[in-house]
Amino acid sequence: MGWGIGRIKLGPDEESEEEIDSDRMWVIMVPHVVVGELVKVRIFRNQKQFSEADLVEVIEPSPDRVDPKCSLSGTCGGCQYQHMSIDAQRDWKTKHVEEVLLQQQIKGYDSPDLFEVLPTLGTSEVLGYRSKITPHYQAPKEVGVDEYELQEIGFQRSSNRNLVDVPECPIATPAINEKYKAVRISLHEEAKQGLLNQKKKKKRRRGGRGGGATGATLLFRQADDDEETGEPVVVTDHKEYMTTTVKGLKFRYLAGNCFQVNDYVLPFMVEAVVEAATRPTLAGGQAPSYLLDCYCGSGLFALSAASTFKLCVGIEVNDKAIEEATANAELNGISNCQFVAASAEAIFTSPAKLDVDGEEKQVQDFPRDQTVVVVDPPRKGCSEEFLEQLFEYSPERIVYMSCGPATQARDAKGIVEVGGYDIVSIQPFDLFPQTKHVESLIVFEKRKTGQNGETD
Repeated sequence: MGWGIGRIKLGPDEESEEEIDSDRMWVIMVPHVVVGELVKVRIFRNQKQFSEADLVEVIEPSPDRVDPKCSLSGTCGGCQYQHMSIDAQRDWKTKHVEEVLLQQQIKGYDSPDLFEVLPTLGTSEVLGYRSKITPHYQAPKEVGVDEYELQEIGFQRSSNRNLVDVPECPIATPAINEKYKAVRISLHEEAKQGLLNQKKKKKRRRGGRGGGATGATLLFRQADDDEETGEPVVVTDHKEYMTTTVKGLKFRYLAGNCFQVNDYVLPFMVEAVVEAATRPTLAGGQAPSYLLDCYCGSGLFALSAASTFKLCVGIEVNDKAIEEATANAELNGISNCQFVAASAEAIFTSPAKLDVDGEEKQVQDFPRDQTVVVVDPPRKGCSEEFLEQLFEYSPERIVYMSCGPATQARDAKGIVEVGGYDIVSIQPFDLFPQTKHVESLIVFEKRKTGQNGETD
């Protein structure tokens, strides 16, 4: 995603005796284009099966082409779709989720006629929505004796890993941009005075890591407004705790940790996960009683669903995340949500015993036909080790949220073909307007088995 695919008909190869197929088309990858456009490009690299090119001119523009809001669009690598209307962006994200599923050739879902990807869901806040940015800068450049100058502060270029200077970011919240501009001024001044180099030397003496004259990655993350003043709060320290409210629940976590960065779409995404988890099962017609939230992080999904379940259990291999999630349960006065650490080798059997209505039980004891498992893995998807344990555990329903549709599609193949599940629904979410990124929610239901042991 983020690249257009153009095709040109190959002409005869005068140096080759092989006959060229007159219908054979050569693929050219071009960024910053829209489907249906006629463009002029400059090829800069030839691969075995395709060429890569830069866009030189749009000769016949698409009706979906718009003027980017950012003057650095096409240069900065942060946004890939600013030249497309928001409707076109979301159409392409929907098609992307469909295409990666089709590429897996999943049995029973190997044709677009056999499943439906719902239209990508987003809100009208397509700029000024992002509550976290992480710009970078390189080491200050020495321009004289004990004189230094800081170069670009921003993001990687779209064409290479070099930085482009970004004075402000249109997709970041106004409060973040205000703070970012002030920090940029301060950093340039510190660099001139050699203070960034001094910080580096001090960190070396303390045995610390990075920053200063070697460059650094900055953090700007917007938290809930200050309770006393009502003013926006922007956190810049990775190790500082911050609070974000989602659908009336407060989540406290380290600013450097993972948490969704679009406060406008996030409530809809959480609502969709909770609705998918609580709907009556196809087999028994009853709503599940138990929820297991794997890769639970700070407890977002488990805590959000707690009011509709007998017991929610968040499972994580990260002890620090378990501490945060447990604290968030206490912060919100939720007593039927417990968080436990588990080893990666035995994620459903190693958690400690839980208190269920005064009785000690383990996750392994939960009735499978009343249990739903929510998974929200990192972009690389679920490990084979985890999936094998999930299939053996065999819950009635799996609710799979993903920030990487390609790896989700790979996992879906195993869930359907090995685990014995059917795909019930597929819903993409546009948490990152103007970019190629998309979140995808797939709901799986355990396939019914007939009396002869065959699936219905």
